[in-house]
Amino acid sequence: MTQSISYNSNGPRPADFNRVTGTVRSTMRTIGMVNGIIAVSLLGTSAILFFISLTLVGYPGAVLGLRIAGASVAFGGIVELIVSTVLHTIARREKEKLEQLKATGVSFPAEITRVISRYGIRVGWGQSVYAECTYTNNEGESCLVKSNSFIYDTGLMPLRPRMFADLPHNPNYAAQVYVNPHDPRDYAVEVYTSTGNTQIDHDYR
Repeated sequence: MTQSISYNSNGPRPADFNRVTGTVRSTMRTIGMVNGIIAVSLLGTSAILFFISLTLVGYPGAVLGLRIAGASVAFGGIVELIVSTVLHTIARREKEKLEQLKATGVSFPAEITRVISRYGIRVGWGQSVYAECTYTNNEGESCLVKSNSFIYDTGLMPLRPRMFADLPHNPNYAAQVYVNPHDPRDYAVEVYTSTGNTQIDHDYR
């Protein structure tokens, strides 16, 4: 499996390394953005219906129907807006925890061992998944952790997503684990895309 390895400036460096090209998209943030767009569209439609109802003077039946329809659409928009806010809040807390552990925790290179479909959600060519990863701690013990949900590109024609199904491995994904030095159960997994192994002959960094 793909593995990202960190080396200090005084130690040896291998000939192969992964070059990071970008972080993955959070499922919560992505779905929250979709819900936000839907909410704005519904609330805009509701406003248009109410505006039209104000121009239909002398047609009480039509005015009542438009206002009822506008209220129903507005209610749907409010629900979507609440869902979007909740999902954005979850995504923000996940990011804040990662940044905190990056600053205060211990970093370990991780190996992605499984990629599992979550929620049965597909976004374009990607699917919502979480990754199970292993890393070796300072005591030489192997530990198993899992990431938060993110959008994963299998590189294959998108099939009907199934919940909790293993997906094909994409070697362009790698991971790093940040662990609270006082509590190994307090951790965050950062999954990112890389160019894969690149062969070099000399590294003068």
